[in-house]
Amino acid sequence: MTKRSQCSAILIAFGFALCLLVIADRHHFWSPKMAVEPLSVDFGDVAATDDVRQEIVVKNTGRSALVIGRVLPSCSICIETQSYTKEPIPPGKQGKVEFTLNISHMQGGVETSLIIISNAKPQVAAVVRVTANVLAE
Repeated sequence: MTKRSQCSAILIAFGFALCLLVIADRHHFWSPKMAVEPLSVDFGDVAATDDVRQEIVVKNTGRSALVIGRVLPSCSICIETQSYTKEPIPPGKQGKVEFTLNISHMQGGVETSLIIISNAKPQVAAVVRVTANVLAE
């Protein structure tokens, strides 16, 4: 094989690999992407009688509509989802998830999480870590 044909073979292989990358990435390029803030909520010291609520912002940083499909607590006794944006969130806009931490039956350190599931690509879900220290009455 001559040096010229080796270079041609390398360029063809490189071009083919580049085409595969572009085709594979094209699907994700136009997909919705989810940015969640905050990803960690620490309520600190709270009394068992406190009303402990939080709002999570879900922003669409992608190029098509983001839909929050479900919001699941890791413990349904600890977290109650109040509401979340059910309408499609346009690119550049944001929605929200509101939840309450049910601490009336708890004491001491609490650690749980909230899982936000969407149609985002490649990251379909976001996990929000929730902590608190419930003080004795």
